[in-house]
Amino acid sequence: MVLIKPIVAATDLSPNANRAEARAALLAHELGGESLHLLHVIDNIALETLRHLDPSPLETEQRLMESSRKRLGEIEHGLSEKYGIQVVTTTLNVGRADTEIVRYAELLDAELVVLGAHGGGFVRDLFVGSTVDKVLRKLSRPLLVVKCEPQVPYRKILVPVDFSDSSRQAMRFAMRVTSDAHITALHVFEVPLHTKLRSAGIDYKMIQFYEAEVHAQKKIEMRRFISELETPGISLTGIVEQGAAFDVIHKKMQALDAHLIVMGKHGQTEQDEMLLGSVTTRVMQEANCDILIVSASSLQAAGGQE
Repeated sequence: MVLIKPIVAATDLSPNANRAEARAALLAHELGGESLHLLHVIDNIALETLRHLDPSPLETEQRLMESSRKRLGEIEHGLSEKYGIQVVTTTLNVGRADTEIVRYAELLDAELVVLGAHGGGFVRDLFVGSTVDKVLRKLSRPLLVVKCEPQVPYRKILVPVDFSDSSRQAMRFAMRVTSDAHITALHVFEVPLHTKLRSAGIDYKMIQFYEAEVHAQKKIEMRRFISELETPGISLTGIVEQGAAFDVIHKKMQALDAHLIVMGKHGQTEQDEMLLGSVTTRVMQEANCDILIVSASSLQAAGGQE
């Protein structure tokens, strides 16, 4: 197994952020990396507001910095004790959360960045939707968004695929974030011109035959896709279903009781790369499990191996 390192966990020091910190440590322990970097960002706009409103801003700012450093030290000690991993660095930066997270990940050449899905910190809610979105748009590294308490390692992983290079990268990275899991590749398709065929009065049996032909072709593509990725010791299954992408993904997530959904970040143009597809966005918002987003360039940018 190719180790994933460095792993960077960004935290706002809130109770909700504990999930992301713990999951990052659990991954480092399970995958043998045994190293983790912690980052906390104090919002510079919030600090500037304090300077204008507080009668003794310097003293307040120093207390805030000292309190944050102390809390980072406590988190470091707790993770090291519980998971037997080494927290290599604990870093306190001042700036915009998304900018500093991306900059720090690039500086360390991180292979994985871990964020919590929600915020609630003293200065500012760092990870409420918009920050995660901003980080994802700028980041050329795999991003794990943690929603659930990490009680066990990932054992059931769902990977929606469209057979593109982005999907292959997502599958390859899914195979790296676990030492013992079953990975299900799911391809969802809609029959071209299906609505128009029905409205044109085409015989229903002919439409069914057409749908069956498309389904059969997609199953062949799935078998080819899985065969290219099969690796000894890793359990892979391919499923092909017809329907609306989000609806099928959501139902399959529930049926499999998935611990993690891994999705490729698509984009044929620079503008596309800056904006997540609607399906990915809905999955991130509504899934009740953790989400890992992998761009087509993630492994190359992070120095990963295939």
